Amino acid sequence: MVELVISSVLGNFSLVMLIAAIVVAVALHYGGRKTGKRSLAEELFRWVALLAVSLPGLFTFVMHVFFAETTAEHIGWQTSPFQFEVGMADLAIGVLGVVAFYPSMGFRVATVLATVCWLGGDAVGHIRQMVIAHNFAPGNAGSWFWTDVLVPLLMVALVGLLWRQRLGLGAALATGQPASGKQSAF
Repeated sequence: MVELVISSVLGNFSLVMLIAAIVVAVALHYGGRKTGKRSLAEELFRWVALLAVSLPGLFTFVMHVFFAETTAEHIGWQTSPFQFEVGMADLAIGVLGVVAFYPSMGFRVATVLATVCWLGGDAVGHIRQMVIAHNFAPGNAGSWFWTDVLVPLLMVALVGLLWRQRLGLGAALATGQPASGKQSAF
């Protein structure tokens, strides 16, 4: 039983982390612990960056670099020396996600751009492998594929909401009043 749970969590790590990020953000925002003046979008961005971007990036770095054969098999690939390079890219995104947890709009936008390129590109690669090679291995067509689609979309939506909040557009749209004159979201 324990082995099945561990295998399921690790095999679906990105999905588990996305769900955990949403649960933690919502719990902190609506729960008893006050996190200052952070909006739900702010909490969601922070926790998605930390748990759904950073931890899967660091996890896949370890898997591609130190457990290349197991990882390749899970994805439906042959082991390749390029897995080391993929692991290094995963490490870079993992580190970006950790730093993006702290508020700096410019850095957050850069992290979202990198995440969209990384995970969006991964999603295209997964689709290509499904169509061309009929690769429906769990690591190619399972939860990893879906989080490669959902996490970038969520990050773009959240950084867009944060940008609007920083510019005062959220209140302006809700009240019909002009924005408070703020000029830069950074």
